Amino acid sequence: MNPKQLLRTIYLGDRACKAILIESWKRRVAIQVDVISRLRPGTETWDYYTGGDVVDGWLVFCDVRNICFEPSGPVPNDYINNIAVQEIEVSGDKPMYLFGLSVGSVDAIGGSKEVLIKIEAGSMVIEDPRNPSAEIA
Repeated sequence: MNPKQLLRTIYLGDRACKAILIESWKRRVAIQVDVISRLRPGTETWDYYTGGDVVDGWLVFCDVRNICFEPSGPVPNDYINNIAVQEIEVSGDKPMYLFGLSVGSVDAIGGSKEVLIKIEAGSMVIEDPRNPSAEIA
């Protein structure tokens, strides 16, 4: 499943970014989400179905070329407002994608900012901490 197809199977509407892990040598970036809800098979919108929920799941971006936080400084630690993907180039047989995640950042006194995380990567999968060896693609 390509990243566009995978994103159509998940709901992150009121979900929060718990952690960001950058594994430089593995060329992976992982973003931990409090709950990644999977849409009921055959549906296109989330209907509060919880049977496919991945608690403390990871959105894992593989073959990462670049990552950017705009603005720099605030730590993404609140709701994920949006996630989008577009294919940016094809190198040989393998496409590259630009992922854009809009994540809130709340400071110690309650001030809020929006942080845009841009990731150039070859693919994206979901990892479930209950079954770390299995990737959901």
